[in-house]
Order: sequence, then structure tokens, then C-alpha cells
Amino acid sequence: MVIQVLLIAMLAAAFVLTWRRSRQGALSRLGAFLWSALWIAAIIVVLRPEVATFFASMVGVGRGADAVMYVSVIVLFYLVFRIFLRLDKLDRDITLLVRKVSIAARDQHPREGPPEV
Repeated sequence: MVIQVLLIAMLAAAFVLTWRRSRQGALSRLGAFLWSALWIAAIIVVLRPEVATFFASMVGVGRGADAVMYVSVIVLFYLVFRIFLRLDKLDRDITLLVRKVSIAARDQHPREGPPEV
């Protein structure tokens, strides 16, 4: 019972934070709706664990908890992959920007020659 209250509080906080970030423009409306659906589904599973068991039997998994874990791992791998792609793009964008700034600075202040000793 205590774990249910704790999980529901955490999921409700995640739900509120999702919409706060959406209002701030950090998350699109579609993204907010998708995340909200995830948080609501998680609350339903916490309140009614037999829903997970029903889902597990539909997909051929023995226990509801196992099905939840499988889906969670797949979702986490997908999110990590998306983060990797975004970080790679940021790295390439920063490299391109630094090159452009360096070239612009060089063209603006050309060196007069090697320093004399």
C-alpha cells in the first residue's frame, strides 16, 4: 500500500512537470500528450495490477510484471538511442559553428607573418 502511494505521487509529479515544461515551450503539445498517456497508464497499472497481467497474457508473457519490465527496457533503449542521436547532432553543429567563427576571425584579423625572434 505504501509503495502504491509513493509511486502515484511520483507519477502525478511527473504528469504535472510534463505540462509545466510544455507551457514553457520545452516540450511540444504532442510530446506532452504522449508523456501524459504514459504517466496515466503507469498510474492505472499501479492502482490495478491485473491490467498488466491482462496485457501480459495478450502478448504471451507469463506475468504482468515481466511484461512491464520488457516494455520499459525497450522504451529506455529507444530513448537512449534518441539522446545519442541528438548529442551526435549537437557535436557536429558545434564543430561547424566553431569552424565558421574561426574562419571569420581569421579573415577579419589576418596575421602579418610569423613572429620575429
